[in-house]
Amino acid sequence: MISPFPAGRRSASLLLGFAVIGLFVAALALAVVVPAGVPTAPRLIVQAPPELAALGRTVQDFDPLLLEPAIRLTGAKDLSPIAVLLAPESSPLARSAPRWISGYAVGPQSTIVLFPARTNRYPDSDLDALVEHEVTHILIDRAAGHRAVPRWFHEGLAMAAGRGRGLEDRSRTAFAILIDGKTTLSDLDGRFAGGQSDVQVAYALAGDFVADLLLRRGAETAPKILAGIARGETFDAAFRAATGESLDTIEASYWRRRTFWNRWVPFLSSSAALWLGVTALALVAFKRRRARDQELREKWALEEELARAQEELKHLQDSGPGEQPGELVN
Repeated sequence: MISPFPAGRRSASLLLGFAVIGLFVAALALAVVVPAGVPTAPRLIVQAPPELAALGRTVQDFDPLLLEPAIRLTGAKDLSPIAVLLAPESSPLARSAPRWISGYAVGPQSTIVLFPARTNRYPDSDLDALVEHEVTHILIDRAAGHRAVPRWFHEGLAMAAGRGRGLEDRSRTAFAILIDGKTTLSDLDGRFAGGQSDVQVAYALAGDFVADLLLRRGAETAPKILAGIARGETFDAAFRAATGESLDTIEASYWRRRTFWNRWVPFLSSSAALWLGVTALALVAFKRRRARDQELREKWALEEELARAQEELKHLQDSGPGEQPGELVN
């Protein structure tokens, strides 16, 4: 996620946190000597408090090969070091960020902030995936010359660079389309600033649209768009130049293709649909079991009545004719 805090709404604690980041980056600029030659991936310079030192070493050992898709999809040429700040939940940065945010990137400062206690949250499955996602945001920002890029494209491209679309992505996309209907790309940017459910819907749809775009137009489309923005073009102009069509046209085509098969098949093949089906079958089985139990109880009650009647009849038969009820016996 790119930084979720608008400049006019930062709290005092957040400003303090960014001041810490600024000092950290300044120290890196003075202390870090980049080896000669062209790097194949950005070097990660990690800062972690003592309680997160072990995780800091894990991030420091991050496999640079995992960043190859991000470098290819962004076309980033600036592969200078990136600062990684691990923030515990007690820190001002963590207290200032929404609880569902596990990390964010501050592009102009080439810094990513991670909250390790919040990993394994959609759209990232683990710490490596989170690092990969946030580093991609830095590379997008660099490839675009630090110019404005729509939030949906930023997040969708970071998801595309991180991993393929899995079952959870398809399920979330299907649910979002079924529940929300047609959501425009411009609407998605607003949703990224909303609550947790809005953010998750925005991630799913942004990831799906960008994945669809790259599949149909080619992986070279994204770096062309970012290069156009870096040259000073608007996003719409850079998009048209890279794809040969307007954003509105391609967006309309995307939604037209969200027919029955696009909407229902991913849902029906999803784990959510499986559990819904299992739940429905369980409810049907429970209802039938209750009906059978009721039938058995009624059958047992009838059998008990018959047994009592037979016992009474047998007793009358055994008592003999002289002891019939109501007779006087001398």
